[in-house]
Amino acid sequence: MNRMEYAGKIGGLVGGFKRRERQKFLIMFVKLIEMDELHEIRMTSNLAKKLIAAFSGCKSISNDVLIKEFAKSGNSVKQQNLDMIVHSLVKRWQDYYNEQWKEAKIKIDIEADKYKKRIIEEMRPQ
Repeated sequence: MNRMEYAGKIGGLVGGFKRRERQKFLIMFVKLIEMDELHEIRMTSNLAKKLIAAFSGCKSISNDVLIKEFAKSGNSVKQQNLDMIVHSLVKRWQDYYNEQWKEAKIKIDIEADKYKKRIIEEMRPQ
């Protein structure tokens, strides 16, 4: 492999790492809202998807992950209520989300840099 191929491979690995870490943060944040706010209804994968899009600026995560984390049989919310619920929750939680994401992003960037250095060391010819 030449330098450009190594750089591309490393960039892809680090980008994937950051994406997975962002996904973990978003799921945990939505679960926090679920525990704190949603007493009468359970979080659905569709509601979680809408909340994640609203908080993260329309970034999304894998539907498979959402279903794994939030889908439960007999767990549904009428579609027309979702937008009202999302709007209400985002209004109450946006500042806290921004604060938590800022801290999480710093940690993710630090961990990604460590991960990148480790990959570079592992890929160096012996």
